[in-house]
Amino acid sequence: MPPPDEPRDNLAQLDTALRQAIEDQVSPDDIDTVASADLDQAGHYIQGCLVLTAERLGWFSGEEDRWESEWHELSELSEAELIEGLGVNLLRLHGDGKIVGDYRCSLRHAKDLAGLHRKLERVIAGRDEGEGGEGFAGVGGEEGKGLRCETCGRVLPAWSDFCPSCMSRRKVLSRLFDFVKPYKWRVVIAAVLMLCVTLLQLALPLLRKPMIDKGLGGDFESPPDWPLFVRYVTLFAGSILVSLVIGTAMRRIVAKMGAMVGRDVRDKTYNHLHRLSLSFFARKRTGQLVTRITSDSERLWDFIAFTSIESISAVLTIVGVGIALFVFHWKLAIFTLFPIPAMLAMIVFFHKHMHSLMRRRMHRWGKMTSVVTDALPGVRVIKAFNQEDREVSRFQQHNQDVYNEDSHIINNWTIFGPALGFCAQISMVVVWLLGGWWMIQNYWYKQEHGEGMVGGMTFGTLMLFQGCMGMFYGPIRQIAMIDRRLNRAATSAHRIFEVLDTEPAIFSSNEARSADEMTGKIELRDVSFSYDGVRRVLKNISFTIEPGQMIGLAGPSGAGKTTLVNLISRFYDVLEGQILIDGVDVRDYDLGQLRQKIGVVLQEPFLFHGTVAENIAYGSPDCALEEIIEAARAANAHDFIVGFPDGYDTMVGERGQTLSGGERQRISIARAVIHNPRILILDEATSSVDSHTEQLIQEALERLVASRTTIAIAHRLSTLRRADKLLILKAGEMVESGTHDELAVKEDGLYASLLKMQAETQSLIGLGDGGSGPGGGHGGRGKGGGHGRHGH
Repeated sequence: MPPPDEPRDNLAQLDTALRQAIEDQVSPDDIDTVASADLDQAGHYIQGCLVLTAERLGWFSGEEDRWESEWHELSELSEAELIEGLGVNLLRLHGDGKIVGDYRCSLRHAKDLAGLHRKLERVIAGRDEGEGGEGFAGVGGEEGKGLRCETCGRVLPAWSDFCPSCMSRRKVLSRLFDFVKPYKWRVVIAAVLMLCVTLLQLALPLLRKPMIDKGLGGDFESPPDWPLFVRYVTLFAGSILVSLVIGTAMRRIVAKMGAMVGRDVRDKTYNHLHRLSLSFFARKRTGQLVTRITSDSERLWDFIAFTSIESISAVLTIVGVGIALFVFHWKLAIFTLFPIPAMLAMIVFFHKHMHSLMRRRMHRWGKMTSVVTDALPGVRVIKAFNQEDREVSRFQQHNQDVYNEDSHIINNWTIFGPALGFCAQISMVVVWLLGGWWMIQNYWYKQEHGEGMVGGMTFGTLMLFQGCMGMFYGPIRQIAMIDRRLNRAATSAHRIFEVLDTEPAIFSSNEARSADEMTGKIELRDVSFSYDGVRRVLKNISFTIEPGQMIGLAGPSGAGKTTLVNLISRFYDVLEGQILIDGVDVRDYDLGQLRQKIGVVLQEPFLFHGTVAENIAYGSPDCALEEIIEAARAANAHDFIVGFPDGYDTMVGERGQTLSGGERQRISIARAVIHNPRILILDEATSSVDSHTEQLIQEALERLVASRTTIAIAHRLSTLRRADKLLILKAGEMVESGTHDELAVKEDGLYASLLKMQAETQSLIGLGDGGSGPGGGHGGRGKGGGHGRHGH
C-alpha cells in the first residue's frame, strides 16, 4: 500500500492505451475509484473499466486507439444495484424510473466492482463518504491476495500466497542468513577453522608426491630412503589427526549455531502467527501452519548447520585442488578437467527440474499433515459416525500422493547421481591411461639416456593426481547432492517467509488510545461487512447500547449475529461505517487493551490441555488460587471441580474432552469472571446443555452480567427475556428492535414467528417424550439440551 500521505495511482494497473483514453477525459487526481468491466453484454471478454469521480461515473471500452465512453451524472442516479451471477457480476444503474446502464465483470474483478458499488451507494444515499470509510476489503484485508501474481501475471496456486515462479532462491536464502547475523562471531570462528581443515586436507595428497618420489625412489632418480619415508608418513598421520580435531570443533560450533537459528526461526514464526488476524487463519489449514513451524524450521536448521558449511568447504576444496593440479602437471590437468562442462550442464538442468518437484512435494506433504490435524481433534465425531475407515482412506490417499512425488524425485535423482559419477570416473581413467603412458615413457627414456624426463611424470605425481581427482570430483558430486537439500531449504524458507511477510489486517495504530477507563457504551453507525469483499453479510447496522445494558441478538442462522460481535471484539474491521466504544472508534484503541476489556463466552468453549486451575486463570495467569476458587464459585463450577480426584489440579485433556459440555461451559464462565471484562459477549452460551445445567449456567451468567455491558446471542429465545432490548437480524439487516414483550405481540414480526415456531417444536418434543416437557431427557452430561434448537 502507498503511504497515507501519497496519492494512490488508480490507473497504474491499466493498459497504457486505456489509461491514456481515460486521462484524455478526466484528470487522474479527480478519480476516486476504478473497477474493471471486462465483459460485454454477450459475455465476451473486452478491455473496459468503470471510473468513479466525485460527480460522475464513466465507462470506457475498446482497443488500441478506438475507445468508446459514456458518462452518468451521480445526481441523476436513483439506485445502484449489484447482481451476482454465475461467473459474472453485474452493476445495474437506475435513474428516472428506468435502467440507465448495465456493466459486467468476471469474478476475477468482482471485489473491485463491489468496492465501487459500495461507494456509489453511499453517494446516492447522501451519506458522508468520510464517515467510517473503507477499513476492510474482505477476508484477509491487507492479508488478502489477488488471484494473479502482480509481477508476472501468472495465476497463484491455491497452496501459496506468493508466486513460486517469481521466487528467487538466492534472495530467499539470503534473507534466511539474516537470522545468522546475531551469531556472526561464531561464523567467523567456524570459517577460520574450516579454512584450516581444508588446507590440511589439501596437504594429504600433496604429501604423497615426496613420500613416493623421495622416500620410495618413485622419481627414478633418488634411491629409497626409509627414514625420510617415515618422516613423511608421520607428517601425513599428524595432518589427519589435527584435521579431525579442528573439524570436530568446527562442526560443534556450526551445529549449535544452526540449532539456535532454528530456535529463533520457530520463535519468530510462532510469535508472528499470533499477531495475525482471524482472516489469515480462515484461509490457511492448521496442518500446513504446523508444518511450517516444525518440519520447515527443522530443514532450515539442517541447511545452516551442515549444508552451508559443506558447500563452502566443497568450493574451497575444488579451487585448492584445481590450483594444485595445474601447478604439478598442467598438461594432465587440462585432460582431466574436460568432463566439467557436461557436469555443470547436468547440475543446472536437474536443479530447475528438482526445484519444481520439491515444491510439489512440500505441497503434498502439507495436505497430508492437514488431514491428520483435522481428524485428531474431531476423533469423537469420527467415531460417533463410524467414519474411521473413511478418514484412514483420506490419509492413505494423501500419503500415496506424497509417495508418488517422492518416487518422481527418486527416479530423477537416481539418474542424476550415476551420471555425475560416470563423468568423474572418465577423468580417473584418463589420469591412469595418460599419466601411466607418460610415466612408462619416462622410464624407458631414463634407461636409454640416463637422465631427463618425458612429460615430467613420476610415480609420485601420478599418485598425487589420483588422490587429487577424488578430492576434486568428490566435492562436485557433493555440491550436486547439496543442491537437493538447498532446494528443500529454499522451499521451506519460502513457506516460512510467506507467514512472516503477511501483515496483520488488524493492528494498533501508532497513536492508539488507552482503554483503561472504558465504561462500555457501544454505538454502531451504518456498519457493513463482507468476508470476501463482494457479498455483504451485514448491511447498514446502527444501534446504541448504554453502559450496563444487556442486549439480545436473535434471528435465523446466517443472519450475521456472530459476525456482529466479532466486529465489536475487532477480530475483523468494518467494511463501512463505524463501531464506537465510549465515543471512540474501536480502531483507535490499543488492540490488546480493547480485548482486555471484552470477555467472550462461546457456544463451544475451548479448554487447553492443562489443569482446571490453569484454564480458569488463562486470561490472568498471575492470579492467586483464592481468586480462581472465587471465580469458580461464581460460575457454579466449584462443586463439581472439588469432586474430581485431583480437584483444581485435574488435567482436563486436550480441548477439555474429559469434561461434559456443561462443565466446560461453566469453566469458561469462570475464566470470564476472573478476566473481569467491561463488555461481555455471550454467544449461544446455554444452547448445548440440559435443563438443569442450563439453570446453573444462567445463575452464573446473572452474576457475571451484573453492571457489565452485555451482548447475548441465543437461538433459545427464552434465555433473552431478561434483556433490556432485543435486536433481530435477518440476512445481514436489522429488521426489528424492542423489548421481548413488545416484539412477542407484533403481528407478522420475525421475532414473534420464531417464538411461535419454538413453541410448536417444544410441543412436538413433549409429545414424543410422553409429555415429559422441557425438563425431560436430563442426561447430566449435556445430552438433554438440544430441544431448544430444533425449531431452526
